[in-house]
Amino acid sequence: MLIVVNGWTTRIAGGDYHTLRVAQSWSEKNEISYLIPRLGYQFSKNALKGKALILDSGFESEASNPFRTILMYSARIVRFFVSPPPMDNYDVVVSSSHFLVDMLPALYVRRKNPSCKLVAYWHGLSVKRSSSSRYALRQLNDAISAALLRRYFNLVFAINQSVKNLLVSHGVDAQKIQITNNGTDPVSFTSDPKPPIFDACYVGRLVENKGIFDLVAIWRYVSSRMPDAKLAIVGDGSASEKDRLINLIEAGHLTHNIMLCGYVAEQRKFEIMLSSKLFVLPSYADSWGIAILDAMSCGVPAIVYDFPALRTIWGDDITYVPAGDTASFGRTLLRLLRDPQRRAELSNIGLRRSAQYSWTNIAREEAEAIESV
Repeated sequence: MLIVVNGWTTRIAGGDYHTLRVAQSWSEKNEISYLIPRLGYQFSKNALKGKALILDSGFESEASNPFRTILMYSARIVRFFVSPPPMDNYDVVVSSSHFLVDMLPALYVRRKNPSCKLVAYWHGLSVKRSSSSRYALRQLNDAISAALLRRYFNLVFAINQSVKNLLVSHGVDAQKIQITNNGTDPVSFTSDPKPPIFDACYVGRLVENKGIFDLVAIWRYVSSRMPDAKLAIVGDGSASEKDRLINLIEAGHLTHNIMLCGYVAEQRKFEIMLSSKLFVLPSYADSWGIAILDAMSCGVPAIVYDFPALRTIWGDDITYVPAGDTASFGRTLLRLLRDPQRRAELSNIGLRRSAQYSWTNIAREEAEAIESV
């Protein structure tokens, strides 16, 4: 199997994380190779279970500006076509996303291996919260990708029903679309748990679409009524967005209330979640929410912005507030912080729900779908 994970712009995105986790399970029965850029290899080399074919494009630094991202992606594609790394013959080629930076190399390898199965993931839909240029570019990518999926790919993993509906509307055969899920790892609880350190935590990339700037306004509301309230923000992003976040925290006099933890290892991520009373995700862009599931597996209730995609996945097992309403989000946080009995009820609901998902099972189901093609 060759897995193309060429679309890195930051440390790691949810789609890349999904692909690497299922590939770890697939490696037990398959010989795995990864086509991966230098930036991605730097952050994921310890998670790769197989051979890394590294692309050096000359633009391997984190990017959030859409035009720099296009430059980086174009350089990677050109470098791959002009000077591809030595590759084997593959039975399966997997594009880890529907972005052209992943799909075009996968198609190229398919041309060299005409009998191989061609598989792709579509992890989410574009959101208008993005800048107009980023949104327009995403729409163009999606239209081209859907056409390529319709014509060339054998199987598409869609992260939710909305994605499947979009693909079908673009003419992709519904029979080759399979809705998939994300997973989590079992969390070990100590027999003598420590009291929570944080009133809430956020885990995710530090990008505007994830609502990180809304998060500052939300916590300003909370701390105005609960002066010692503590929020942990786990994740990393581009220098410009981190600087903007820091400036907002300082301008709001919240340095005492908000801890920026940066990018942390998996174990530390779960430690922070276990040390929190609530999990907050004021995201405009999540189509599934791996971090929501991780929080549930820790017994930490989640509060999120209300979007149909998340309601489709989580139903009434998490708490919703109207998207963009930071005051309502703050009021909901305060209500739950002052109601330990309700938090305990939501914690038990989340623990039961999270037990339904595991990366091992997701990987097995996806492998069976690939085998059946």
